[in-house]
Amino acid sequence: MPPRGTATRTRLVDTTIRLVGELGYAKTTTRAIAQAAGVAEGTLYRHFPDKATLFAEAVLQQNQHVVDWIDTLPARAGTATVKANLTDCLTHLATLRADILPLELAILTDPELARVAPPPGALPGPPGRLAEYLRAEQDLGRLRADANPDHGAVVLLALLFGMAMNPPPAPDREALPALPGIADTVDIILKGLAPHPA
Repeated sequence: MPPRGTATRTRLVDTTIRLVGELGYAKTTTRAIAQAAGVAEGTLYRHFPDKATLFAEAVLQQNQHVVDWIDTLPARAGTATVKANLTDCLTHLATLRADILPLELAILTDPELARVAPPPGALPGPPGRLAEYLRAEQDLGRLRADANPDHGAVVLLALLFGMAMNPPPAPDREALPALPGIADTVDIILKGLAPHPA
């Protein structure tokens, strides 16, 4: 049997996932989560410093297999082609879009979440790994040296989110989605990131 604190934390995350599914991010308050989980709101804050941390853990828990794959991305620099690696990366990240896009939008519109958003230039999680990968490919001379990897990662993810705004029918969560256009999108971006001919 898990320790009481671990069980409470798990119950809070599970409750958050359920309430977000029922109410959406904007209407899922810490008070509602605590009440539905059968704990005091102060107990929630003993486990999570803020709403954004709780929401992020709930999203990542549902998508840990994708996060684990993305963590290996920087080590793929120099293997296959940049286009193949980025297409594979964005295809994996596309499975997160149903959870991540509403969280990103909530961070932009919810004052409590916006207060704890990462500062500019600090890309956590999958965006940070994508920027690390682009930086590693730069070091190998496979991308332009004057391109900003953080900006490149944001542009790639913004395009992916844009494509997700008009998605095909919901894919099987266990299978990678066949989002049309990912390879074409990567190709367009790479034409702008490719090293200039000597």
